[in-house]
Amino acid sequence: MNIPGLTVVTMSALFGLGVIMVIAGGVGFMSSNPVLMENRHRFAQGVVFTAAALMFVGGIGVHFTGSSNTAFLKGQMQRASQCELASEAAHPEARGGRSGVISRQILSCMQVAGYDWNERTARCQDAPVATNGYCYAPADWFDRAVTTTQLFFD
Repeated sequence: MNIPGLTVVTMSALFGLGVIMVIAGGVGFMSSNPVLMENRHRFAQGVVFTAAALMFVGGIGVHFTGSSNTAFLKGQMQRASQCELASEAAHPEARGGRSGVISRQILSCMQVAGYDWNERTARCQDAPVATNGYCYAPADWFDRAVTTTQLFFD
């Protein structure tokens, strides 16, 4: 069972723990490193902390955007399939027809789920139909940014 709220809490807790580890590790590294301690220059300490923080944030970013637990692009595709299944189950007589009932219901279902129709993406232009999960973009700015990043590497 995948609970989205629990995933957010878990990722936030791990992020907080990671920040504490980066700070503790940086202080420990500087205390045991005679070059930095003899120098005692604030710039050198700042470089160590900045490098550690960038590596940490980069690692969390890779995990966060690539993890199936956080959904985003995979969740978007799954949601489009769920909307298609629900629409076809609600209107079995409209399958294969040209009435557009199923397509309109899929669009409505995706909009309720928090996705906007976006046919400007390259993968949507190949097949701009309601069942194509690539033709949607999350309405929330953060989800949209992560999904756009995933699409860039997909």
